[in-house]
Amino acid sequence: MVTPSAPVPLGLIIDPDGDTVQSLSTLLTDKGFDVLHCSSIAESRAALKDKASATAVAFVALDLPDGDGLELLGKESLLQDHTDVALMHHDDDPARAQRGIREQASYFFRKPLDTEFVSELLEDISQEYEQQRTQAGVDDSVAIDQFGMMRGNSPAMRKLYRVVRKVAPSNATVLVVGESGTGKELAAQTLHQMSGSSGPFVAMNCGAIASELAESELFGHEKGSFSGAERRHAGYFERAEGGTLLLDEVGEMPLDLQVKLLRVLETGKFRRVGGTQDLTMNVRFLAATNRDPETAIRDGLLREDLYFRIAQFCLRMPPLRERERDVAGLAHAFLHELNAQHDNAKRFSQDAIEAIVAYPWPGNVRELKSAVERAYILAEQTLEPEHLPEGQIEQAGEYLRISVGESLQQTEKQQILATIEACDGNKKEAAEALGIALKTLYNKLKEYDEKD
Repeated sequence: MVTPSAPVPLGLIIDPDGDTVQSLSTLLTDKGFDVLHCSSIAESRAALKDKASATAVAFVALDLPDGDGLELLGKESLLQDHTDVALMHHDDDPARAQRGIREQASYFFRKPLDTEFVSELLEDISQEYEQQRTQAGVDDSVAIDQFGMMRGNSPAMRKLYRVVRKVAPSNATVLVVGESGTGKELAAQTLHQMSGSSGPFVAMNCGAIASELAESELFGHEKGSFSGAERRHAGYFERAEGGTLLLDEVGEMPLDLQVKLLRVLETGKFRRVGGTQDLTMNVRFLAATNRDPETAIRDGLLREDLYFRIAQFCLRMPPLRERERDVAGLAHAFLHELNAQHDNAKRFSQDAIEAIVAYPWPGNVRELKSAVERAYILAEQTLEPEHLPEGQIEQAGEYLRISVGESLQQTEKQQILATIEACDGNKKEAAEALGIALKTLYNKLKEYDEKD
């Protein structure tokens, strides 16, 4: 697979303030960016419909003539994951800054801007685009960059690397959000590695521990504190002393324990179950979840006050379907590891690579790695499409993307309409593919028409 020549990066300025626009335009132009200026939310949305994929960095003023600049972020944002977003305001406004950073922004700048810092940021982004340009024509199916424990060359991953590099040395709590299999724990391990800490990295899976044992596992317990407590037990906080503690799937933690965790984070002290003495915590705290935090809060699974405390920085792991440039490279990297382990030299056929790239990988990197391992076992010397797990080749063509948090009714409607389109409007064929009666299909379509 040959990488196309990288386009000139686009810098988007969303601000009616002429002085700020002039300053940013000069900086962007000096660093080799094309510049696009919008003065309102409506104008920005119209521009992003065509320019979102090319936008490398967006400077967004919070106060715009037709609303709050934060309206351009979040679930309905047209700004893509690879875009670095910087919010701008004349005041500190920490509440809005934190909300923006939890959703999509990487930076919050107070006006007038620190041109030296902004220039350094633009230099970083420009260098990455230049690297992509010099790699044009190189077969990137066998080459993939590594950053800490994470691997990937795609713009979304490069943006993630920049944020991790800046956040890692701080003491800020970080919430890593992403679908299962996207590498949340690898991101947490990378944060630990780059923090400069000499202590251990300890991970606790909140969904894998029975609720009645969770408090004891997290805080530890004293001998005799409950039936079966025959000796003092060091919990995860003590085991992570001087290092980093990752609470994986934090949304699975019992709500009563979330209250106690919040208190520990705010005071820096905790007490073993059955203990009478407070212990001081010296731990860098990270959390991860595969749930959308706002949905988890709405469903009563995650306390809002705990979310605000653990999400000082929110890292969003891009799903593999949004990292198309990385798929073949990751597959080759996994195959290379297997060859090294078994002193072999197996390879992919071109058909196998094309099938791998075409498949959406709903299980993300974990599913891809498992598929390569399976194919490696089955293949004699060349990994072919038939060695991939059953169903992946059949699904490697068209597929439907569904956002987390959508209602079942909306998901059903998308599936039905997409299937009809895939069957070129043949409703009988679509009903058979969906496994429903033709009359049921017509009733569904009538229902959709009435609601529209």
